[in-house]
Amino acid sequence: MTVSRAPDPRPVAPPRRLPGWAVRVVFMLVCSGGVGTGTVSAQTPSIPSAVAGAAMLDLPAALRLARRSGPLRQLADAREDAGTGRVREAGQWPNPTLEWRRENLGSALQPDIFVTAYLPVDLTGRRVALRAATGAGRQRLQADAVAERREAELEVARAWLRAAAAQGALEVADRHVAALSEIADVDATRLREGLVAEAVGLRTQLEADRARVARVAATGDAARAAAQLARVLGIAMDQLPALAPLAAPGMPGAPDSAAASTMALTARPELRARDAAVQEASRRLAAERRGLFGDLQLQGGTKQTSGFMTGQIGLGMPIPLFHRNDAARQRARGEYAEARILRDDMRQQVEGGVEAARRTYMASRAAAQSAGTFDARGREVARIARAAYAEGHATLTELLDAERAASEAMHTHLRWAVDAWLARLEFERALGARLDETSPLDLPLLSTPLTPGS
Repeated sequence: MTVSRAPDPRPVAPPRRLPGWAVRVVFMLVCSGGVGTGTVSAQTPSIPSAVAGAAMLDLPAALRLARRSGPLRQLADAREDAGTGRVREAGQWPNPTLEWRRENLGSALQPDIFVTAYLPVDLTGRRVALRAATGAGRQRLQADAVAERREAELEVARAWLRAAAAQGALEVADRHVAALSEIADVDATRLREGLVAEAVGLRTQLEADRARVARVAATGDAARAAAQLARVLGIAMDQLPALAPLAAPGMPGAPDSAAASTMALTARPELRARDAAVQEASRRLAAERRGLFGDLQLQGGTKQTSGFMTGQIGLGMPIPLFHRNDAARQRARGEYAEARILRDDMRQQVEGGVEAARRTYMASRAAAQSAGTFDARGREVARIARAAYAEGHATLTELLDAERAASEAMHTHLRWAVDAWLARLEFERALGARLDETSPLDLPLLSTPLTPGS
């Protein structure tokens, strides 16, 4: 995509009166050169850079920066830590109790002094089952954290694409303003020469003013998208580097439906998390079934009474008279049933999601050849119309329609690039492919399957 940077339009002094043939020659030179031949870039004054001359921020660089300072990645890490603490807490061994007691205070009797240790004993194996559930809970949390980090990276990619597209749209608006302003200036000169009707001069000036007003909305969209990108990157907006130009991604061949479903069912961390959740709930149910009788307490210690030191031993056990663990077992049964339903539902979500993402990707890939030329064809339409208008073979209405069509084609090209990226990213996400640390998004599909440690 190629458009030029144009300065903000400023009021200009009326041009000197030139002969009609000179005006036509100047206008032909302007039309033959076209308005703008630069590359669509997000480097505009709307987003200041913290470091002059810093490298442009492309999509892989944005992902690397988000992994270091992005709040979404940090939030996923914090949630994993908190969840790990919760599952560990339920499976910890109980502490022994040490008691010192003195009796016969305030009496003529010699004091009795007791030193007793109480040691809980898990005869039913409930604590062992809880610790086994803790291991499955850790696996669930690790898989959930991987899925959340992948979703965070996808959100960063979406924010970068929105910001790059908004900056590209601002570039297109600049180009449209510059083109219409030049046409309006030339027609104003031709009006003073008596070569065009007054309505023509008023119309071209009106269209130029409309383009300037439309540019205001594009400026606001670019600023808001930049602010959102800075937020997900964890940096201030004034520290955001200039964005690299937005270009459509490579779109390699995709696996067939059966292969895509098999890979997704194998690689998706959400399924690993739901499988681990079923194991965790099953072991917690087993623990609560064993919890009809509480932990026994083995007691042992010493007793000093009447000047003699003696030993003591005892055994304590809660009697399941009122609290017989019915409520805990009912809760565990419900959680186990819920975990199984969620696992089966997640499997259907993965299968349906990967097929929907595959169809979207295949449709985007099929349209890539024609959609990728929107920008060039729009520019060509505008170039031909300007040349025809200068030679008197096109009306002003046809010229303005051509300029508008060119701008719409450039906007469509930007939207197409964003949609193509999202189609690929969401397909890779549905497959469970990971985004490589050093060269994300530039790898062929299926080249880097998701691993538990990634």
